[in-house]
Amino acid sequence: MTTMRQALLKTAQNNLVTSEPDSGWQNFCPAADFIGFDGHFPDYPVLPAMLQVLLGIIVSEKLCGQKLTLQKLDKAKFMSQIQPGQIITVAGQITRPVTEEPGQTIKAKITITVAEKRAASMTLHLNQA
Repeated sequence: MTTMRQALLKTAQNNLVTSEPDSGWQNFCPAADFIGFDGHFPDYPVLPAMLQVLLGIIVSEKLCGQKLTLQKLDKAKFMSQIQPGQIITVAGQITRPVTEEPGQTIKAKITITVAEKRAASMTLHLNQA
């Protein structure tokens, strides 16, 4: 069975592009047959907010080079619908904890744009998996 994470990764159009050590972006483009659109909504597919959050986690993991789990979602704003075939740019900037002690939270500021228009923004609080 394909997980939603694996399905999203298959929609990636490029590798992570980094501009600084703790920030970068990646493009995704889910087609009309992407499983994440199933049932959301019939005859008018829209990418669910939770999958937009998952895209933010995926980009954060790539920036950190490790698997992360979501602890808290802050300041989430979903401003524009994302439909099949649109190129989604997910940009992230992470703030690492000062110390490397277990259980420290990594904060990721995520911006999602479609056609150069902001579709969503959020702050993720993540821990090492």
